[in-house]
Amino acid sequence: MGRKHVALQRRVARVLSSWTDPHDTKPYPQLDIVQSVEIAEDGEVNLTVKPSRPHCPCCLLDLDALRKRLTEVKGVTFVQVQVVDIPGAPRWTRAVNR
Repeated sequence: MGRKHVALQRRVARVLSSWTDPHDTKPYPQLDIVQSVEIAEDGEVNLTVKPSRPHCPCCLLDLDALRKRLTEVKGVTFVQVQVVDIPGAPRWTRAVNR
């Protein structure tokens, strides 16, 4: 793994570690919202998430804002968010990645 890839992973981790849920003061990692993160050498980020409140529109908007914020990270070329373990997960995934 090259230095650039490690630096990219660090930048993405920094964004995720400070991102807070709209209904809580704790950051995402403490709430187990982020299930997995995969960062490819080419800068593609695949994020798997389980929203804390599956029927809340502001959680959907928050995921959209997080996806947009991650696309602004230096070195990130593409962000794909996969929503899992909630009713209507495929619909949420399509909405966030539109």
